[in-house]
Amino acid sequence: MPPKKMRPKKMQPKKISEIQNQELKFRALLNKRDEINDQAAVLRSERDAFNKHKIGLREQMDAARDKRDALVMQMRVHKKKRDDFQAKAKELIEFKKKLHGGSTRSLKDEIRAMDAEARLLELRQQTVPMTIPKERELLETIKKKHDEVERMKNVLAEQEKIQHEVRDMDQSIDSLFRHADTEHAEVVRLSDEQHKAHEEASTIFKDIAQLVASANKKHAEFVKLREEANAVHEKAAEMREKIIETRKEERMERVEEKNALRDVNVAVKRALDDQSKKDRAADEALELLFKKGRVVIG
Repeated sequence: MPPKKMRPKKMQPKKISEIQNQELKFRALLNKRDEINDQAAVLRSERDAFNKHKIGLREQMDAARDKRDALVMQMRVHKKKRDDFQAKAKELIEFKKKLHGGSTRSLKDEIRAMDAEARLLELRQQTVPMTIPKERELLETIKKKHDEVERMKNVLAEQEKIQHEVRDMDQSIDSLFRHADTEHAEVVRLSDEQHKAHEEASTIFKDIAQLVASANKKHAEFVKLREEANAVHEKAAEMREKIIETRKEERMERVEEKNALRDVNVAVKRALDDQSKKDRAADEALELLFKKGRVVIG
């Protein structure tokens, strides 16, 4: 019969000691703590990146706001100039309405007609025979005509002066309105620019708000992981104390075993020494007997 094939013995798992088990747990806790710290470091880096970006955006936002405020100040200056020009133009318009110059053309016609009538009357006085009372009456009429002509000439001069002033006012009013229009165009341009700057600042502000929210979220996650790492670290510290205590106990056990083995060795040595002494005494007694001839070996 062929020999039976021997089955290999199943390897039994090697049992680990308590200290080895504790050290494995301790190392696992340290690894877990380090892993959590690495994750927390990543979150801290991302949070810091958000905050750094936020600082850059805040500088841009402040610059946009400063630009907007400067544009608003310039716009207010040009707006005031525009309003001042318009106000002066309106004042001149109201003053112009109060002037009553009338038509100089019709007044000139009246003067010419009145002067012609006076000349005709003078010619009649010089050529037509008449009584002294009639002549005096005619001379009085001629004088009144001449006086009226002079009065009307004065009125005409005043009207021409007023019309000249009105023409100057019209030019001034037109100039004031042109200046006002120029200032208004500048107000509109600055208003558009300041609105753009305001929109830019508002957009950046929204971006900053999002960055702040993201940074706060990363910080909260970082704090949570740091607390977890601290908790794991405390557990590792407790396990380390257990390992130290276990090692201390095992060291004491080894010392006790060593002392016990030493005591056994001392006792055995003493026993062996006592037996040697007994053997030597027996040998000495036997030798003495041989010398005395009391022991014979046959």
